[in-house]
Amino acid sequence: MSKKRVPQYIPGYGKSYALLSKEKTVDTAVIFVHGFGGKPTSTWRNFQGMVDEYSTDYSWWSGSDLFFYAYDSLHTPILYNAELLGNFVDLVWRNRWQGTNSPNGNLKYKDLIFAGHSEGGVIVRRLILDRYEEIEGKVKEANPKASVEALRSSLTSALTSDFVLASYLRLFAPACLGTNFSSWAALLSLPFVVSIVAASSLVKGELLPESPILNDLKRDTEQAHAAFPELRSLFIQPLFGVPDQIVYSKSYQKERIVWDPGYDHFAVCKPNYTHKRPLEFVCK
Repeated sequence: MSKKRVPQYIPGYGKSYALLSKEKTVDTAVIFVHGFGGKPTSTWRNFQGMVDEYSTDYSWWSGSDLFFYAYDSLHTPILYNAELLGNFVDLVWRNRWQGTNSPNGNLKYKDLIFAGHSEGGVIVRRLILDRYEEIEGKVKEANPKASVEALRSSLTSALTSDFVLASYLRLFAPACLGTNFSSWAALLSLPFVVSIVAASSLVKGELLPESPILNDLKRDTEQAHAAFPELRSLFIQPLFGVPDQIVYSKSYQKERIVWDPGYDHFAVCKPNYTHKRPLEFVCK
């Protein structure tokens, strides 16, 4: 465990935990969301120590608190998981869970970053879209007789001031265009095969190409981005390993894919001494 960070258990969130920076100035919260069958520790292996070990090269990490979110990726529907993640994010942002011994006291973060892997990327994007639709609905309901221009102005102000919609998304091999559970790579990965067998048919179905869940997410996110391109959380540059035999290496309309040759679906999100790309990718 890093000596530069304080580990913090988060009550009510199972195996989720935080690593809080000891720096005096901390202005960023990074929330790590693992994927299908993953865990906060194994999915993000080496992030926990390397962010501090390489603090000279990547000083940005010193001013960030790290939150590793745990959830049921095998049996819980994506829509519900997005809602649960939203509750966790709200808690982190307000720091209600931090005790008096926290090195950062009642710190108010300036920036929020989501680091999501595989199914975690889907859940993060669903959370973003849910937040967008919730705010859009409230503004329209509150201004039923507003002109098009006035409504647009009110929507822009409400959407751009929301901390979730203003977040940065750093998605590793997101499963937003579907998974290929029958691939040979999956069959050669025993822990992943066990996860496939253990998962409910509902969750597996939601992650297949052309599932209603994924189709709706893609269509509505693209429409939201077209309407409000200033919202950076609606338009990303995902990072895919090469080769990736688990998810389809595609993204939404006009989003440019970033490639990480030599690292597969499971390795693309794990930094090591010869693979520092994940540390660089998450940075603002």
